[in-house]
Amino acid sequence: MVNILMEEQDKTNIRKRTSGKIKDKERTKNRMIQAVGKVILKKGYTGLNATAIAKEAGVDKSLVWAYFGSLDNLVEIYILQRDFLNSIAKGSINYILTEDDGVSSKAISALLHDQFNTLMDDKILQKIIHWEIGENKVFLRNLADKREEIGEAFFKIAEPKFTNSTVDLRGTLALLIAGIYYLALHGKANGSLFCGIDVNEPEGKERIDQVITSLIEHLFNEVQ
Repeated sequence: MVNILMEEQDKTNIRKRTSGKIKDKERTKNRMIQAVGKVILKKGYTGLNATAIAKEAGVDKSLVWAYFGSLDNLVEIYILQRDFLNSIAKGSINYILTEDDGVSSKAISALLHDQFNTLMDDKILQKIIHWEIGENKVFLRNLADKREEIGEAFFKIAEPKFTNSTVDLRGTLALLIAGIYYLALHGKANGSLFCGIDVNEPEGKERIDQVITSLIEHLFNEVQ
């Protein structure tokens, strides 16, 4: 009886040690993932390497390959977590895709407003977008492709509403979103005006927000 109890205790201790090691590994991996953002913020993407990430996370750089397979895999995991459509706006997009009455002008406007505000406030995301525009990397292309997958799911639901109209929903949103990207990045990179508008000032930012709402409402009014 005593031997049986001892064996059960040993099994319990093994399970606890195994569980503890798994949790420690996950905590370390998460710390390394978050370290990517800290390095980008401090040194920019040009300073992003295994040594810098490991130092920021307080681990040996060999764990980059042991836990993630490659530096690119680690960076890709991080940027997917910080991307607007793939992560930050996931809840809003799911809501839009499941609306009973289809995609509404208010829902689209709210999503674009959130995108503009996020890009204006998130310095790391600004650097990632700059990186995506300036360099040809596989994981950056993967990020763009994943955005397109989300976009296709949206258009599948939204476009039927515009079938018999002259409205080009894709073209209009392409220009709107590109404009949001550029205004935010341009305004934060050097602080200069664009068409006489300072998006770093509340009045300028509010002006862009109002135009976004107005343009989306105009699209839906054309259908009606």
